[in-house]
Amino acid sequence: MKSDSKAWVHARNLAVNWIGFGASMVVMFLLSPFVVRTLGETAYGIWSLMTVVMGYMGMCDIGVRASTGRYIILYLGREDHKRLCETVRTSLGLFSILGLLFLVAGIGIGAGFPYFFPSTPQQYHDLAQFLLPVLAVKIWFSVATAIFSSVLVAHDRFDLARGVDLVVLAVRAAGTVVVLKLGYGLAGLVGVHLCEGVLGLAANYALAQRVYPRLHVWPFALARARLKELFSYGIWAAIATNAYRIIGQTDLIIVGALIGVGRVTVYSVGAMLIYYSDSIMSKIYVTFFPSVQRAAARGDIESVRWYYLRQLRLALALGIPMYLGYIIFGRLFVGLWMGHPVAFPETSVAGAAAVMAVLSLTKLLYLPAFGGEALLAAVDRVRFVSVTAVAEALTNLGLSIFFVMVLDWGIVGVAAGTLVARALVRGWVMPWQAVRETGLQAASFLKVIGLGLLTSGGFGLWSLALRKFIVEESWTMFWVQVALALVGYIPMAFFLLVPPVDRKRFLRLLKLSAPGALSEAEAGEGELPDHGSRR
Repeated sequence: MKSDSKAWVHARNLAVNWIGFGASMVVMFLLSPFVVRTLGETAYGIWSLMTVVMGYMGMCDIGVRASTGRYIILYLGREDHKRLCETVRTSLGLFSILGLLFLVAGIGIGAGFPYFFPSTPQQYHDLAQFLLPVLAVKIWFSVATAIFSSVLVAHDRFDLARGVDLVVLAVRAAGTVVVLKLGYGLAGLVGVHLCEGVLGLAANYALAQRVYPRLHVWPFALARARLKELFSYGIWAAIATNAYRIIGQTDLIIVGALIGVGRVTVYSVGAMLIYYSDSIMSKIYVTFFPSVQRAAARGDIESVRWYYLRQLRLALALGIPMYLGYIIFGRLFVGLWMGHPVAFPETSVAGAAAVMAVLSLTKLLYLPAFGGEALLAAVDRVRFVSVTAVAEALTNLGLSIFFVMVLDWGIVGVAAGTLVARALVRGWVMPWQAVRETGLQAASFLKVIGLGLLTSGGFGLWSLALRKFIVEESWTMFWVQVALALVGYIPMAFFLLVPPVDRKRFLRLLKLSAPGALSEAEAGEGELPDHGSRR
């Protein structure tokens, strides 16, 4: 059955994406305390600021990176190999020019770093001036890598793309340990990141050529027609992407500029798991987006609705235990993870845990909107997404500064700005617009959200009970609590959030349910529509 084969592809791609995410989480979990203790709060805060500044520099891609992936999928679906290769060559040509601008900007930002962040100690002034241009060069490698990775994704070969990521992750982890053990500090970290960029580019290029032998990348080009396409979509995509980047990364800039570079480390520790959780959640819509884009291109709105509700259920099933778990178990986790009386004292643990709780609540409240942005982009409503994102970013920036400078809430105020802005702007606008664009019945959407609320309430009460009756603070008892929380949560999610048709399939696989035809109502909710508009 067509839906079964497509479901298998999605399951495989999600599995490999989450394996890659799981590996990143393990490395982050094991490596971050080592890096923080080795560098110290001040140096680690400077490193965090440098990486954020480079993230801002990536905003200069004008959305071409995102639109390149879209048009690769589009032209591959049309079997227009000439335009696909022109798109790749034009993107590489454009970014080769932008790469030079990145280098110049890196030199300028490096020279001004001590003035942007006055609390930076004197001994780091010259080092920042040298390292920031090197990190700027790495941006070009990252962009080129993303272009070739898009070719793999367009062929639904997430397994190859994530395989490269795992190798690069291993190199980065091992390199980080080696250079810090040898005492190379920030300079060593920058060198490791540069080597990782070269390796990732070479591997993705080789695999893209293997999967798509028609790919031709040389000579680089600036084809006018392709540039027009990339910019027409990319400019609005860039506005949205950069607004999200402001939302996610300006927090550290505000902390470093208004509070101090040392507190950047505390905020970063509190936000670290949230950022990594964004990665696991993003794997859902990244995996579904090629299918959504192809369905939208065919005008198959019924399939688009199906994909949207499937993503929403999956996001709720994964996001509820993750974000509620951070709120309920976060203080215990941070204390055990970073609890070093000298390198990370109790006051820092408390501050990081508070930041984690506020940001987790932000993500939890946004789950009903999950998948809406990708869906709107697929149906060419990227301008709406961009305007909404800008509105949230500006609200976030203003509120964060207000909470810090006027109310004196410190790093918690920065996180609160993110929470309030999300609730006021994007949290309700995105699901409303997605439902409107797809013609989805409000009752179908609200039913899923209601089931999510029931699941959240049950999991929250169960987890709070565990925290009340298990008071010992040790890694053993922490993992016992997490395991027990999941044991209680899985049945709730299975019966409330998993579509009936998927429950029956699963039970049949376990031989717990007798074979039989699915009811028409169940098939309508859980099956991908199979009608004339589908190929």
